[in-house]
Amino acid sequence: MVVVVVKSELASKVMVRSSVRNGTGGLADVEADPSNYGGTMRAAAPVLVVVAVLLALAGCSAEPVTPATSPASTDSCRGSGCSPTYEAPSPTPTAAPSAQVGQTVTNKGITLTVKQARAVDSIEMNESSYRAGSGYEKYTKTLPDAGGRFVMVTAHVVNNAQVSLDLTCSLPINTKLIDAQQRNFDAIQDLYKIKGNPECNAQLQPGFEADMTWVYLVPTSASVIGWGFQDTTDLSSTGDFSTVRFDA
Repeated sequence: MVVVVVKSELASKVMVRSSVRNGTGGLADVEADPSNYGGTMRAAAPVLVVVAVLLALAGCSAEPVTPATSPASTDSCRGSGCSPTYEAPSPTPTAAPSAQVGQTVTNKGITLTVKQARAVDSIEMNESSYRAGSGYEKYTKTLPDAGGRFVMVTAHVVNNAQVSLDLTCSLPINTKLIDAQQRNFDAIQDLYKIKGNPECNAQLQPGFEADMTWVYLVPTSASVIGWGFQDTTDLSSTGDFSTVRFDA
């Protein structure tokens, strides 16, 4: 079972509870920097979102997050001869289980299919002053920081939201990479420099689709168990994270 709590201007704290591979429960309270999402982030009004993600990120089945309550009597009669009737409480809804790589998932206005998720030794980034596709750009092999490794998540994104998406230099899709210790990792900065990604401020209009790659820097010892994403195009009604299960 996984429970994620997000509280701040957008997503500064994520708490995940689940049974991981060894079958023990864990709870982590991790501070995340909402400015680290691949570039300049649009200003966000303070919000409070409680996300109950009951899924199989660590291979467990979904369960209700609230205990069952006793049926409540609907009659007020007293004494002998009364036969009170009882009304059963409404069942507690549970979230859908995690998707797998290759399965399409929808989170509000974002429809997304993870095509590939894997650890990589290095990434190709455009460190030249020329835009991708100009013919003059030059890609540089970029290595992770000492003691770390890269995890790359490539997805196909369909924009069914009401507004355009700047996938690399804004935050229309909030993402988190999660490891077996329930730590939450943010994508590296300058996602627009990654080979094959949309340019900064390239607006994906409603009804259009594009491929997008997120890269995360994690400790070499980290055992990644999945990835989550959240449509943040409408901050007045930001909902739960949708998740994709994989090992990396």
